[in-house]
Amino acid sequence: MNNTAFCSVIFPGNLIYLDDFLCSLENQTDTSFDLLLFNDGVKELENYLINRKLSFKIINAIGGTIGEVRTFLFSYLKQSEYKLFIFGDTDDYFSANRVEDCKKKLDEVDILANDLILVNNEKNEISGPYWVNRPELKNTISLNSIKKYNFLGLGNTAIRKEIIPENIHFEPQLIAIDWYFYSIVLKNNWKVRFSFDSFTYYRQHNTNIIGRKKLSFEEYVKGFNIKLNHYISLAKESHDFADLALQYKEFKDKISEDSYKEKTERINIQNPFWWEEIQL
Repeated sequence: MNNTAFCSVIFPGNLIYLDDFLCSLENQTDTSFDLLLFNDGVKELENYLINRKLSFKIINAIGGTIGEVRTFLFSYLKQSEYKLFIFGDTDDYFSANRVEDCKKKLDEVDILANDLILVNNEKNEISGPYWVNRPELKNTISLNSIKKYNFLGLGNTAIRKEIIPENIHFEPQLIAIDWYFYSIVLKNNWKVRFSFDSFTYYRQHNTNIIGRKKLSFEEYVKGFNIKLNHYISLAKESHDFADLALQYKEFKDKISEDSYKEKTERINIQNPFWWEEIQL
């Protein structure tokens, strides 16, 4: 049995991208891994995997919110016999050395993240390595590193099994599950490294966009509420987030088109992290 699992959630909206995802896994330089596909509502998923050169297992996830499906996923992984988990989104694809790079570096660290290359729906590259020039990733990565934004996603990270808490639970209102998960586990001072040697090809479409030139007012409000719920949930787990939860609660009633314009005009970030463009 392989000790490494590549873990992804598949749902009907991502089926149009599944072939690219699977092809990139078939072409890995290290093929000693099992693909765990957590099925969130795809009928006859087995038919999409016929004749694929992959060792795979389909796990029919319980239906429900994003949080409920991911709670099920992490509970399953914690109880499994695998030792290493590599995460990827099924609308993305990966450099041929991603599995090899993750397995090698997880000998030395507990959590590994890799850089993104942005691509459009036709797989044309929009950017080179996206965060390679961000100095925050060259320093020690800790809980404080991801307090106000995130670069540890469930599309670009890999972990050792022992970092998964025994009873991880995601509240229904949570959207940024990956950010919440790593905020919880980094309280335990696990060793984290960022790799610029392998890449996630991060597809840009309507529901998966990073670093757009300007957020609309509606997008800003939606993102603000996601961050607010993130901090409220984390404040229940750690006093480290109590101040941020209070600050975002207090600002919620002050959001207007004028305040939005003031905030977005002031913030000019090259290659922002997730949620970095929304600040107080």
